[in-house]
Amino acid sequence: MQVVGQFMATVGWLGLALIGSELGATLIYDLGQWVGYRLIGARVVAIAGFRYQLAKVNGHWKFQRPLNSYPHLVATPPADSHRFNHALWCFGGGLFNLLVVVMSLVTLGQFTLQFNLWLFVFIIWIWTNTLKVGQLLPMNLHGRPTAAQEFRMARESTAAMTAAYVTAKATALRVQTGSVADLDASLIVLPRDGGNRNYLVIRQAYLILEWGLQHGLSTPDLLTGLSRLEPSFNTLPQADLARYLDATIYWNLVTNHPAPQIIGWYQDSGVKQILKRYAPLGQYKLQAVYEWRVNDQPARALELIATGEKLAQRTNDQTELGWLKALKVQVEA
Repeated sequence: MQVVGQFMATVGWLGLALIGSELGATLIYDLGQWVGYRLIGARVVAIAGFRYQLAKVNGHWKFQRPLNSYPHLVATPPADSHRFNHALWCFGGGLFNLLVVVMSLVTLGQFTLQFNLWLFVFIIWIWTNTLKVGQLLPMNLHGRPTAAQEFRMARESTAAMTAAYVTAKATALRVQTGSVADLDASLIVLPRDGGNRNYLVIRQAYLILEWGLQHGLSTPDLLTGLSRLEPSFNTLPQADLARYLDATIYWNLVTNHPAPQIIGWYQDSGVKQILKRYAPLGQYKLQAVYEWRVNDQPARALELIATGEKLAQRTNDQTELGWLKALKVQVEA
């Protein structure tokens, strides 16, 4: 009780109300996402919290602690792409929050209150904006696009809409199996009318790289495709940018092409900060290949690989685990 008293003295009732509102808003948002997914025939495969998540791995729900996370649901889209309603996919959670606020105001009007009604409306307004701060602003600050940005980018072209569907399928498959190797080959073909300034299309380009490596396609040919991403570096959300920087730096170093630009990217403090925040697991293979190829320190590289393997097993990232094991074989040889 003393701990509770100290907490209340520090936070206060207003702070406790804000914390409760944020947690409640998150649950309402997740419920709205789930309803939206069910309406279009999608199935939820992961429920992520701030540092914990429940994921459906190989048909069984498992508790996981990822290296970084934010509250959201992951679902596998319907097999029939025509049922994929991108608007509902993006805005299901937000619409549910809005519906709760409207119903709160309607319900409020049915009662005779002893205090100023406009004061309570103002409190609701603060709560509504708390939802925005709690759910949208951190996504921008943390380099993740909002639902509105995803929706706007998907409407730019047919290729972008296709990419939104395909990458959503891949994300769900990665949760369930740890890789995208089982994705239908017909889904990873990049449409001809795509652009390298639409980050949804670029996500699909990265998916082709990941899928191709898992199926043993020629690495040099796949690396050539990464060059088309460079003009888009200033338009990519940072979470996406981290994945492409990680892939570009790693696969150039592992194939022994340490160009000055590649070394410069690796040593850049801004790039390191982005990679550490958005691709924490990839840092181990990246540091390991740099120690091996550039610093000629194979022992240090093997230490980093061992640490990365433990974390990859904890998060069921079979793709990262496979790349670490393949790198280990090369270093030991």
